Amino acid sequence: MKNKLTSLFLSASKIKREHIQTLFVLLTLAMLVLGLGAPEDMSITGR
Repeated sequence: MKNKLTSLFLSASKIKREHIQTLFVLLTLAMLVLGLGAPEDMSITGR
């Protein structure tokens, strides 16, 4: 159990601030691309 906690701590310490920032940038870009492809909510009968 102690070895598992130690290995978990060591793997978590390898995550740096740049990795988290890169993850958020990629997530933001993916959400932007999905948002641009979303259909508009306009009805033709509303004119």
